[in-house]
Amino acid sequence: MVKLMTKINQILTEWIPGDVHSLKWFRERGVEQNMAYEYFQGGALEKLGPGVYSRKKEKPKWQGGIRLLQEEFEKLIHVSGKTALELQGHAHYISMRDKPTILLTAYSKVKIPKWFTSINFECEFKLNNSTLFTEKIELTKHQVDGFQILVSSRELAILEFLSTLELSNSFETAENYMNALQTLRPNVVQTLLEKCTSVKVKRVFLYLSEKLELPYFKKLDLTKIDLGIGKRQVIKENGQLNQKYQITVPRKYEENPF
Repeated sequence: MVKLMTKINQILTEWIPGDVHSLKWFRERGVEQNMAYEYFQGGALEKLGPGVYSRKKEKPKWQGGIRLLQEEFEKLIHVSGKTALELQGHAHYISMRDKPTILLTAYSKVKIPKWFTSINFECEFKLNNSTLFTEKIELTKHQVDGFQILVSSRELAILEFLSTLELSNSFETAENYMNALQTLRPNVVQTLLEKCTSVKVKRVFLYLSEKLELPYFKKLDLTKIDLGIGKRQVIKENGQLNQKYQITVPRKYEENPF
């Protein structure tokens, strides 16, 4: 009994407040399934799913849930788009919703376990199984409240954001987020644009980059970026064609062309 208590005390000392762990994590620390279940029965842990536990009377944090999926379940997902931008200091709008939406992206077919979605992380997870990229992309490790999780770099996040934004109604929103990204890395932007599969996203990104005179734009080699052929309708009503990028943009944007 003393040995059991010593072991659980060691485990709980390692436990980051709000984290969630699976049997894989326990086994790596010499705790087998039956012992973990004894900790649960003894009141030290709370069971959240099959072989998944949190500390008793402790609210699990969404960051801990994401870390669990990425590290322990090896799910190829990452925090993406608007959420990734906001985590890295680029929030523009205050959400009026009680529960924030955490945007996740997977570039392969991934499912989140049903038991995971039933855990009260005090947020809503939205997973996008995307084809925006079919080649391997690099993600960045980000520290959030003591948790290290994989998120999109700012360069990747803005492309993901544009791909999910209803631009017909939110072109100004796209401009606001783009305008804050003065220090994007030109080499990373170049690589991503060459790999990106969406012609519309690439054209909108380049149009706004040039219009806003963002510093990285002049360092890009557009000849290496496939922008497709033909026109793309971005703005459906009261739009005007930008001749260079062959996309429809709000009429007011073309009144002062760059």
